[in-house]
Amino acid sequence: LQLPFALIPVLTFTSLPSVMNDFANGLFWRVAGGLLILLICSINMYFVVAYVLALNHLALYVGAAILSVLYLAFVAYL
Repeated sequence: LQLPFALIPVLTFTSLPSVMNDFANGLFWRVAGGLLILLICSINMYFVVAYVLALNHLALYVGAAILSVLYLAFVAYL
C-alpha cells in the first residue's frame, strides 16, 4: 500500500525542470509513470476488496469503503 506514496513524489520531482534542469522527465515518462501509479493503486484496491469481502461483515465493508475513498483522495491530492 505504500508504493504509490513513494512513486508519486519521485515522478513529481524528476519531472520538474527547476529541480532536474536538463535531466527532467519528458512527456512520455510522465505519462508512463502516471499509468504505473494508476496500475499499482488498482492492484492495491483489488487486494483490499478481496480481503474485506472474505471477512463477511457489513461494518467492515463500510469501514473499508470509507478508508478506500480517503486513500484514493489522498493519492489524488499528491
